Parts: sequence; structure tokens; C-alpha cells
Amino acid sequence: MEKEKNINETSPRALPIVLFRGEQYFADLRLNEFRPVRGFDSIPFDGEEGRIMCRNTGVIICKSCGMSAIISKAFEEQQLRCMKCFNRFE
Repeated sequence: MEKEKNINETSPRALPIVLFRGEQYFADLRLNEFRPVRGFDSIPFDGEEGRIMCRNTGVIICKSCGMSAIISKAFEEQQLRCMKCFNRFE
């Protein structure tokens, strides 16, 4: 059982893709940045453009621990908690 857990932790994961202004971006929640599907320049979540993209694509960042997640627009009105530190997202 332990061996299976290690395999899953080290296996590659597919990054979610978000659409912003007609362009597709990988949303790297571990590195907190957007990367164009076709291109190389990354856009950090905490930069001016990155904050706009986060608001428009549903990416939220916990102010307490820095964990990021993508939420559906259907959950915008609800009080959500961070999966890492359990503080409420603002």
C-alpha cells in the first residue's frame, strides 16, 4: 500500500486550462502562475495582470497560507474554506 502511495505522489498531473481574453493558459496552482498553452512567458498570480486573470477565471488564493484553487462561479456567494489551513477565503 505504501508503494502505491509513493507512485501517485510522484506521477505527473495535468494542469487545468483556463480561457482569458480568447487565449488558453495553464493554471499552475502549485507555482501560482499562468502559462500560455502556446508560449513561454509566465504570469504570476500576484502581479497586476495575474490578479485580473484570477478574478476572471475563478482562481482564488488563501491569504493565510498561499494555497490556490479554482472555483466554479456557482460557489462565489458561498463561504469557502482553504483545504490546507481551513481559513475562509475572502
